Amino acid sequence: MNRKAITLSSVALAIAGLLLLLAGCFHVPGDFAFVAAPSPLFITFVNNSDDPAPTVFVFAVNAIPGFDALRDAIVWRVMPDIGRGSSHVFTVLPMCTVQATWGGGNKTMPLAAEVGVRYAVVEDDTGIVLIADGNASQPNAIDVVSQVQVAGGLNVHLLNDSMLFLQERVTAYGQKATFVLESTLYWGIASDIQEGQILESAVSDTADFFEQDLDGVFGATVTLTGDAQSGYQFEVTND
Repeated sequence: MNRKAITLSSVALAIAGLLLLLAGCFHVPGDFAFVAAPSPLFITFVNNSDDPAPTVFVFAVNAIPGFDALRDAIVWRVMPDIGRGSSHVFTVLPMCTVQATWGGGNKTMPLAAEVGVRYAVVEDDTGIVLIADGNASQPNAIDVVSQVQVAGGLNVHLLNDSMLFLQERVTAYGQKATFVLESTLYWGIASDIQEGQILESAVSDTADFFEQDLDGVFGATVTLTGDAQSGYQFEVTND
């Protein structure tokens, strides 16, 4: 084989290698389920309704038996005073963090909440801490076990974008809190509501919550339309 043929063969191999490298760089998983992913998801809310300043809120649910959204869900995002034609952008991170709290404002350092991992609240030489402690009870769950005796028990929180996303209250010594995350957000309209508030204690004007599916989505626009006579509706356009 002459030198020219060898050179052409080398160039072809180099191009093929480059194409494979680029393919690897731009390969992105198709599902969004609050696990490790390439980048955050940006959601834009747009008010195209006749309401000049609706208060719109967003929450998530814990897909475990016995979870009641009205009783147990936490108001994650509140978007007040978004005028007609105006918008608000917020971020959904692909991974939550987990944290335990107890007593008068005590809390552990938050850890990345990996699906399929069991965490434990223990007491070591430094005090009460949160550690990873093996596998969760099921592969799609996040478990947090209390191995400390504190007055009133523990509250266990999942946070997304540093904001309270889900919680399990009063986890007693020897018990565990379990979180099973859905790739769904729920939207509603309220008269009096605050971020971090239990949905049950809020004044919600919504009878049926709008469900936004995040599977395979890397960006979305949610638009509020309608009026008081015909009712208000949410519509979603995925990127």
